[in-house]
Amino acid sequence: MKTPAPDIASTAACFLSDGSVAGPSTEGEHEEHLAPVSFSIPMPPSTNHLFKNVKGVGRVKTKAYQDFCLMAVAAIRRQKVAKIGGYITMVWAVERNSLQADISNRLKAAEDAIVMSGIIDDDRFVTAHTITWAPKANGMAHVQIYPIQRMTLDFYPSQDGASGAWIVRAPEQENEINGDFPQQSQDGQG
Repeated sequence: MKTPAPDIASTAACFLSDGSVAGPSTEGEHEEHLAPVSFSIPMPPSTNHLFKNVKGVGRVKTKAYQDFCLMAVAAIRRQKVAKIGGYITMVWAVERNSLQADISNRLKAAEDAIVMSGIIDDDRFVTAHTITWAPKANGMAHVQIYPIQRMTLDFYPSQDGASGAWIVRAPEQENEINGDFPQQSQDGQG
């Protein structure tokens, strides 16, 4: 089933190989299923701004971290994203708001909010992350979560190299979708 394509800036990591765009699930909230899910959350704060030291208490979460988690969980719930169980792969497109920002610093808070929302059981089930800066648009991070499976990703950088997009080609064989991977020889052939 194809979903209507939203604007290009909000779908940098959401294009599928058949030209469709994976959108928010239309199934009930937290209903577990095997299809990938897609959603957007506000720009996560940098890891550098997640904790502060409080005299006599130690490290505590900052207000910015707590506020972000509340906003992200609310955004996920509004989009009615279905729960995805077991091991997963995450594909991210984070809108670039600064050429000095470090993209990997955005993952921790976002992943924590996704766990808090109940979409995934725990971040220990994240087997792989693929992340790219997307062009600046609305200050959002766009996420696709796939059940663990064989998949191919192609990266297309922007002309200046400051952002790009991942094009996801999910498996074509039913057994691969269910996690039953054919044995491969050392040269990578089945």
